[in-house]
Amino acid sequence: MNQLRGEFAFTVGKKKYKAVLTLNSLRLLCQHFKVPLDKVQDWMGEDPLTAVPAFCYYGVKNEALRRGKSADLPDFDVWCAQALDESHTIEEMMAAVSSALGGEDDQKKGN
Repeated sequence: MNQLRGEFAFTVGKKKYKAVLTLNSLRLLCQHFKVPLDKVQDWMGEDPLTAVPAFCYYGVKNEALRRGKSADLPDFDVWCAQALDESHTIEEMMAAVSSALGGEDDQKKGN
């Protein structure tokens, strides 16, 4: 059963993005970072400043792919530089990812 689910929006830099976290976004993330599925939680604990923005990045990519569109995302390092530059952005990302990974049901929709 697909338990990973989260939809939310946030701003990175000066652009607003919509993300959809599903098993496909997790698949994309695992492929790119070469993290086995059973090691994702460990990776998040070891490197949250990469993992959390990565979940969101691939959530945005997944949202666009579901619509048959291009995500028009910057390079991942640029994305992180912008996302980590403002504390409220990374806090929003952390809350959304936590919720999607099994947090409180009333937060599953995000912003």
